[in-house]
Amino acid sequence: MRYCISFTFYFGLLFSQETVLPDENPCDHPLLSLAREKGVRAVPLKEYFKYRKIVKVCNEQGGQLFIEQIAQRDLIRDYYRSKEMASWTSTHAICVFSVIFYYFLGLGVATK
Repeated sequence: MRYCISFTFYFGLLFSQETVLPDENPCDHPLLSLAREKGVRAVPLKEYFKYRKIVKVCNEQGGQLFIEQIAQRDLIRDYYRSKEMASWTSTHAICVFSVIFYYFLGLGVATK
């Protein structure tokens, strides 16, 4: 029984990993297509370092235009989102401005 279990264990270890051929074109990676469609912020944090490596390899193999398009689309997307005051940063900025404004207004009115 021990030999049967050990044989199964070693046989499973021997053939457990499949050899994966590297991508022929790193610019066709799914992380890059996700970043292109939904932005760099859509890339999961645990795969961000992998994304940076793929960007570097793609850039070295002549994909500068592709990488620039990702960055350009991200900037355009941020530009259109910043027109709307609908995020935590803009809400925080408005609250801070109003508190400072009313503080100095109160100082001016309360002094004799």
